[in-house]
Amino acid sequence: MGPSILKRRVLSEFLVSLLVLGLIVNSSLIAVSQFSKASCSGIVYATSGVPIENALVGASGPNGSGGTLTNSTGAYLINEGLESGNYTVEVIATGYLISNSTGVKVTVGHTTSPVNFFLNPSGVITGKVTDAVSSAALSGVLVYAVPSTGGAFGWSAITNSSGDYTIATDLNTGTYNVTTFNLAGYINGKISGVSVTAGAVTAGENLALARSGIISGRITAYPSGQPLANATIVANYGTNFGTAVSNATGYYRIASGLASGNYTVVATYHYGFNETSDVSVVAGSETPNVNMYIVVTPPPPSGIITGKVTDLDSGKPIVGASVEADGGAAGSGNAITDASGTYVISAGLGTGTYNVTASAKGYNSTTVTGVSVTVSQTTPNVNLQLSQIPPAQSGSIAGTVTGTGAVPEFVAPGIVFATIAAATVALLIIRKKTFKRTQ
Repeated sequence: MGPSILKRRVLSEFLVSLLVLGLIVNSSLIAVSQFSKASCSGIVYATSGVPIENALVGASGPNGSGGTLTNSTGAYLINEGLESGNYTVEVIATGYLISNSTGVKVTVGHTTSPVNFFLNPSGVITGKVTDAVSSAALSGVLVYAVPSTGGAFGWSAITNSSGDYTIATDLNTGTYNVTTFNLAGYINGKISGVSVTAGAVTAGENLALARSGIISGRITAYPSGQPLANATIVANYGTNFGTAVSNATGYYRIASGLASGNYTVVATYHYGFNETSDVSVVAGSETPNVNMYIVVTPPPPSGIITGKVTDLDSGKPIVGASVEADGGAAGSGNAITDASGTYVISAGLGTGTYNVTASAKGYNSTTVTGVSVTVSQTTPNVNLQLSQIPPAQSGSIAGTVTGTGAVPEFVAPGIVFATIAAATVALLIIRKKTFKRTQ
């Protein structure tokens, strides 16, 4: 029996979320260079009279986005990428609770000021992550904290070479669950009910991770029996889960996040699904030959358009840009650029002439006309360069951010962006808890 409609929907959302996470991680690195272009004015304070350097101030709305890092005096001004409209402005600084202001009205050619914030100190959770068998330190482990009873607060960190982690942003007074996120070869660890006080450090929250079980097998197409590459496989048992992608021979191996138990394994390929239930897993051991086939319906024949979307000024790739090809009666298709700015439109394109348009928040859209497409052939190098919405076509937002309390200094912009990207995982973890077996 195939998976239920509910399971299909949740699985699809989960996989899309993982894709979005990848885009966020890569775009956050690019954003550092883009945000640094904005000029700064206004003051961001930590304690009375003390500015916060390298705080991230960002504005986002349906009509654009922009942001900047505060300078050594705490000054900020967002003056690029903001067309007229309403925006949410948010301030993130390590060591503080996140603050935001919604419904900020922006008009091209004008400065909306003052948009002021008051930052309160964050609590801090520290600890160490080790191998439960060898006690060796585990580096590169994502550790996240979310409120035990639910809520908007929570943040994350990544362990260093000594296995140590420090979560020091957006932790208000309360109790938190501290959890790791699937490190290769291990089962997620969790500490429940960690008490946190804003402005204080909760130390010694250590996690020893047990070795994961392993599920492996092959995914093939039905009725041809050919191996399916790039099929996505998810194994789920209660709150335990693991994922893998099949290789060119259809082989997959899930080696993380699997505690002992009976799992449901779901394989997806394009719009095809299949599942195997009651797959027995023992932590630290491998369950091989969990093979599945997927009924594959060939899509209608299509031409292919490929290319890259880049920033006109810097030449850097634009991640998450939307690219649409419109050929009228001949067909249409769309794609999203990946971490290198590359896109591939490979469905819905009949033989004909197309207009290809790229758009991204904070940029002016660009169209390439007269793109010739032939079914079953590739039209390469349809590249598009987007220009950022300049100050002359942008509104501006300025203001001050004040704070209180004795807060440790965290000023490295790389830390800010790394934690922003990592914190997104907490949302994915909450989502995956809903992906349980359907009776």
